[in-house]
Amino acid sequence: MTLPLDAFLPSLAALGLWSYWALGLAAFLEAFVPTGLFMPGTLIVEAGGILVQQGLLDYLDLVWFVAAGAILGGEASYGLGRLARRMLSARWQPPKSIAYRKAARLFQRHGGFALMPGRFLGPLFGLVTLVAALAGLPRRRFMVWNIVSAVLYALVHSGVGVLVGGVASRLGPLVNRVGLAIVLLVLALVLLWGLIARMVRLAPFARSILRSVGAAIRDTPEVRDWSGRHPRLSRFVEGRFDRNRFSGRTATLLCLAAFYLIWVWLGSVFDLLMLDPIVQADLRLANLIHDVWSPDLLRLATHVTALGDAKVIATLIAAAGILTLLRRRPDLLGGLAVAVCGNLASVAALKRIFDRPRPELAYFVETSGSFPSGHAAISVAFYGFAAFMLWRLRLLRAVSAAFGAAVIAFLIGVSRITLIEHYLSDVINGWLVGAIWLVIGIAFAEWWRAARTRTPPVTPPVTASLRRSGTAAVVALVLIAVWQVADYEKARKISPGPVGDVTFTTLDSLIAAGNLPAQTASLGGAPLEPINVIVLAADEAELADALTGAGWHPAQPPDLVSLLRAAVAVWTNSADPVAPVTPYFWRNTPNDLAFQKPTAEATLRHRHHVRFWRTEFVTETGQRLFVGAASFDDGLDWNLLHHIAPDIDAERATLVADLRAQGAASRVTAQRLTQPRLGRSVAGDPWFTDGQAAVITLSRQ
Repeated sequence: MTLPLDAFLPSLAALGLWSYWALGLAAFLEAFVPTGLFMPGTLIVEAGGILVQQGLLDYLDLVWFVAAGAILGGEASYGLGRLARRMLSARWQPPKSIAYRKAARLFQRHGGFALMPGRFLGPLFGLVTLVAALAGLPRRRFMVWNIVSAVLYALVHSGVGVLVGGVASRLGPLVNRVGLAIVLLVLALVLLWGLIARMVRLAPFARSILRSVGAAIRDTPEVRDWSGRHPRLSRFVEGRFDRNRFSGRTATLLCLAAFYLIWVWLGSVFDLLMLDPIVQADLRLANLIHDVWSPDLLRLATHVTALGDAKVIATLIAAAGILTLLRRRPDLLGGLAVAVCGNLASVAALKRIFDRPRPELAYFVETSGSFPSGHAAISVAFYGFAAFMLWRLRLLRAVSAAFGAAVIAFLIGVSRITLIEHYLSDVINGWLVGAIWLVIGIAFAEWWRAARTRTPPVTPPVTASLRRSGTAAVVALVLIAVWQVADYEKARKISPGPVGDVTFTTLDSLIAAGNLPAQTASLGGAPLEPINVIVLAADEAELADALTGAGWHPAQPPDLVSLLRAAVAVWTNSADPVAPVTPYFWRNTPNDLAFQKPTAEATLRHRHHVRFWRTEFVTETGQRLFVGAASFDDGLDWNLLHHIAPDIDAERATLVADLRAQGAASRVTAQRLTQPRLGRSVAGDPWFTDGQAAVITLSRQ
């Protein structure tokens, strides 16, 4: 059997999707020495694998783009090394870098083969490539190892992402459970700490490389000739990298950061305005979180969100102001004022411009617009600048300050999503707005600091008594802020009650009005198996009794214990008749009920299951309409994701037969919802249906 070429080459459609280009760029930047020291390309590629598992990207297309990016990044690093070998500044001494010495030892031990393990060591790959070039590794040998290692890297890390996505699809329902949330949060914080620590640790080495490469480029005949012909422009460009004045390297880096953040922010605004799937995903996530609220989770989220409350922020700003005055640092006070005031003004203006309504399911009463999140914005602008201030005052180390600010901003944003005060897109945009003003505030402070250094003002020293009084005031204000967080309370919004009952006469009228869509979807919006069962029952209890009597077991609400029990059942190939079921979404709401029936094999890997949604529609005799999606799990793959049998109509027939055998179905008819069609499950399994749903009227008990 011969495979067509397009089975291996990326599809033309994929070339038009920015996601593939972005993932390929991430692989390139991690493989390129100067950017690989900071770019978490591996994590981004694995995130792309998660998108593959969700059905949003194609695996082979992703592998092609990632491999291409990794190959080009390796080539760029190798070329940089060859350039450095010829013209590198004598001032650079790479053996002083621990990371460089590790890369050198790896190459000395394995030669060209070092590119294989080095490819999986994050920032070390670029360094190994650099060492290979400096050591004179022939280009042909390098090219072979670079291509082989890049393809293997793309296959492995994309596959890891698919695996993580499969596990996450089973963990998805547990997003609300406090125990699992804490575990995931700790893991996220550990990863964040490692990333920040790596960036800080490798920053001196990156600066060393960039300085030496810059010197080498400056000394080339072409650049010298250009400088001689354009002296004024040459001096201007060189001045942008001057380390001795603010308008040099500091201003250049801050401007680049600001422009990048503004560009990303504009992209997030465009997504909200132009991409309906973003809005729909916001609604599905809000409905899922609301469906699994718990008192403990709401209490915890309330205290966390208080960190972004106006009263708490004002108290901490007062404390920060006193601290800067005690240290005679008006530059930091001015930068803080610029960051906070600019952020508040921008958020207020953007809320009025976009005027996005707050989520209907919000926990607290809010009157302002939803987009962007003011709490998320101030969490970055204020706490980020506070961390910068404490670092400048030498009260915190760089890693601790950056990590603390990132954690607080992350937690505040998550709390706003948990309380459904904002949608996910609101919080992300708020973080970006806050980051923009954080950079502007830092730029203002650094500019003022540079000006004060040139002409230091004459200020009287702070007396001991004033220092003690000021310190006591700072401590008191911080304690007041802590008390405000602990005692935080706000007017709660009255939860919207269930939608009022709507009496209907025929299903055809509901279908014609668009009130019974056939499609279900995942949290990310990927289309899943269609509605193929409609049940008329008095209430949820009658539906549950009928299914239980027919041998179907209600799936337990997912939590850490039930998930671990299900994992053991999968690992040991044993049964768990009440294992959690991954939620599906219909009309952007998660399923209300789920049932499953074990097979004769008594294993969780094979099971019948059906999800039901309660609707607002009732018949004239008072029977409520429930819609359901039934399918059969016929196996489990290596990423812990269930695969379904392609004939989903057969599972519909199984459910009908079970209810009839129990005498629970008084009447069964067929109702066409769609035309016969094909589709794929969340695991990529093909399915087909005749487009009809079984309409089951339960017997009155």
